[in-house]
Amino acid sequence: MDIPTLAVALASLAQPSQHARLIQLRAPVEGLVVERFHGQEAVCGATVLQIACLATSAFLDAEALLEQPLDLQLRQADGTQRHWQGLCTEVAQLGGDGGLARYRLTLAPWTALLELRRNALVFQDLDARAICERIFADYPQAAFRFDVQAALPAHPITTQYRETDWAFVTRLLAEAGLAWRYAHAQDADSQATAATLVIFDPQAQVPDSGTIRFHRSDLAEADDAIGAFGERRGVVPTASTVTSWHSEQVRAVGAQAQAEAGGLPPLEVYVQPRAGRFAQEATAQDQAQARLDALRVPHTLHAGAGSARVLAAGAAFTLRQHAQHDGQRFVPVAIEHVAVNNLGQGIVALLDAPELEHGSYRNRFLAVPAATPLRALPQDRPRMPGPQSARVVGVADAALSPSRDHQVRIQFPWQRGAQPTPGGLTDSASAAPGHAPGDQRAGTWVPVAEWVAGPNWGSHFLPRIGSEVLVEFLHGDIDQPRITGQLYNGEVAPPFGGGLDESASHPGTLSGLHTQSHDGSGTQQWLLDDTPGQLRTRLHTSLADTRLELGYLVQHSDTARGALRGQGFELASQGWGNVHAAQGLLLSSSARGQGASTALDVAEAVAQLHGAERTAQALHATLTQQQVPGLDAHPSVTRLREAIDPQAQGKYAAAVGGQPATKPADGGRDGQDPVERFAQARLLGESPDHIAWTTPASAVAYAGQALQLTVQQDAQLSAGQTLSAVSGQHTALFAQRGPIKLIAAAGPVSLQAHTGALELLADQAVTVTATDTRIDVLAQHKIVLQAGQTRITLEGGDITFACPGQFTVKASMHPFLGGEMNVAPLSALPGSLISDFGYDEQFRLVADDGETPLSRCRYRITGNNGDAWEGIADEDGLTERVFTLVPTKLDVEIIESSADTEVIT
Repeated sequence: MDIPTLAVALASLAQPSQHARLIQLRAPVEGLVVERFHGQEAVCGATVLQIACLATSAFLDAEALLEQPLDLQLRQADGTQRHWQGLCTEVAQLGGDGGLARYRLTLAPWTALLELRRNALVFQDLDARAICERIFADYPQAAFRFDVQAALPAHPITTQYRETDWAFVTRLLAEAGLAWRYAHAQDADSQATAATLVIFDPQAQVPDSGTIRFHRSDLAEADDAIGAFGERRGVVPTASTVTSWHSEQVRAVGAQAQAEAGGLPPLEVYVQPRAGRFAQEATAQDQAQARLDALRVPHTLHAGAGSARVLAAGAAFTLRQHAQHDGQRFVPVAIEHVAVNNLGQGIVALLDAPELEHGSYRNRFLAVPAATPLRALPQDRPRMPGPQSARVVGVADAALSPSRDHQVRIQFPWQRGAQPTPGGLTDSASAAPGHAPGDQRAGTWVPVAEWVAGPNWGSHFLPRIGSEVLVEFLHGDIDQPRITGQLYNGEVAPPFGGGLDESASHPGTLSGLHTQSHDGSGTQQWLLDDTPGQLRTRLHTSLADTRLELGYLVQHSDTARGALRGQGFELASQGWGNVHAAQGLLLSSSARGQGASTALDVAEAVAQLHGAERTAQALHATLTQQQVPGLDAHPSVTRLREAIDPQAQGKYAAAVGGQPATKPADGGRDGQDPVERFAQARLLGESPDHIAWTTPASAVAYAGQALQLTVQQDAQLSAGQTLSAVSGQHTALFAQRGPIKLIAAAGPVSLQAHTGALELLADQAVTVTATDTRIDVLAQHKIVLQAGQTRITLEGGDITFACPGQFTVKASMHPFLGGEMNVAPLSALPGSLISDFGYDEQFRLVADDGETPLSRCRYRITGNNGDAWEGIADEDGLTERVFTLVPTKLDVEIIESSADTEVIT
């Protein structure tokens, strides 16, 4: 280049001007002239333009350009300007030549800022629109609008985790079946500094770019045109099916959308979104249709190229003068722009780029028919690489606040807000409220996994507020957390201790379950002790110190094993205790080798009862011969034995639960011996050795019918003070082989017959001996002493001797005095006694109507002498019959009854 030419070029740049330029740039820094630009814009895609600029200064302030708004203008055929607004996201110095410096500026929409922030947020009960508005609110440059007609479903939880804001937003929009484009203000007087992000659905109105003719593109042409336009067809899926399991509805909610398949087989895309995604079929149907629409966009495409500067992504145009598509409307979905500015001849020479002499613009694009629904194709969700830990949160001051469906709320350590996990951040880095409230408002309900779970059966565990839990995610989806366990940490230690750094007296041999009441006042425990040779199981509750211990019994504390207390089992409580068995109860200390028997095998007791039967039958026969009232109750022993004897009624008569009720024989096969059971409810106590019942107080044995004590050898009843045996009717003392002795070591012996005769009978002799002073025989009227046909009669004042033979009186003196009379002292006997025991009475308990018996109600009869009787009335309302020796006033009290009562005596 010669010196004059260089001087002209430099002079033209000394006062740079964009007047009459094809391409102009409005920027915060003066002195930039656009050399050329290229870039692309797309529906649901990026809009980025690379602008090459010239300047006379090689030291422009790049910081003054960066992050500032740019307005790139392209002069159209009619003289108006086509605008692209955006932010300068990059400034690059490309060098210089001959006094000119070249720069490259990158123009991008404000959404490029969203790609620079990576966050972790939890959004609750919001739809895609509300979430986007919250995120956009953090960007002052944001310009957006929603052109959406359909209602968007809200979800209980939507989580952004390790995603940029832009990746998260576009993922949500695609999942909602929406699309987006950028609208640039085209008014000459517009002060817009950023493109508007337009989010739309297929029902939204499509902007119009007018009519474009199909014609060659040439600099000589006055109007822009599309010089190339061709159709593309592709094979795409013909069906979309979605389904999602909804645990609250206990069913899978799904739907399918189909398109015309032609001659192809059904080409289905089957997708299973996260659990609970669809609350109803209509939502699932919308999702299926949206996915199918996005998949079928490539089915019919049109590729074009030309010089139509009015083309904009997402704005429809009408094609004219095309042989096949004349009058049809199309929507560009992707456009690539290339433009070269109309710089002066001298500058072109200076840059040594003569091809840039004349300003020109070209593009190429892909378009779809205007009736094609435009939607973004749903993206794959980010996958969680593994489980996380979280804290359980809930209602303040509560130990637990779960849902009905076995769920709790959790808060992750990375959540920021007012009440984060200890050590967490309170600054949410957002204008929106924080997402770590630390209470029942956090997150959503998270199911707690169990070992087993079923309809009204399974294990049940709920972590309490403040607990650290292990959280896994279904299919790695951050929005599908599941609690799979609970963790110990620095402030929560294991309940049984053990280990290298623990002071417990065991090396970690204790395991089990230890719970604590919600207020911390008590504990419950199931412990397994696996110490070699000292196996132990313990069930314990601190309430009344109630416990069941099996195996090796030791003095126990939570983290220590104490001294030996024995072996076997122990059931103990500081409170009440009872054992109920509706069909019978066996208490036995007989052992079975290897436990080889059934639960109610009472062969030893049956053998003992057989012996008792034989003894009772033999004694009954003897008593009958001696005309002594017999053992009328001994058949009850037979009934008891038959009820537990498998050879009688004590067995299962048929199969139980489909399994034969027989004992297995050798080889594990079914045998012939029946499995034992009690035919009636019986309480049976049995031991091969001694049985002892002791108490320092009183003991009571009561039988409503008969009480029978039978021993094979000796029976002994001992009383430290008084032994009293009372019967309502008969009392018999019978010794078959040995004597009967009545001995009072320190007092009298009294045999009394209050209303009948008293007989002393002996097959041989009766000896009455008084070793001390005398023998008194007293009677009210007469005493007869008789041996054979000889008798002595004392009656009134007379003594009569009668004998069939000689009557001899021998004495040293024979004083026969006259009669004398005196009153003999007799022991006082009860008078006016009725038969047998004296006085007796029985009551019938009825309701107020005087007829309905109060059956099975509990009563108490109290005499004015202090005696009392308690019992349960029979089916007819009758109480037991009570006996007294003297007339006694009786009162009846109903202790337990469901109706008002009246006593009928």
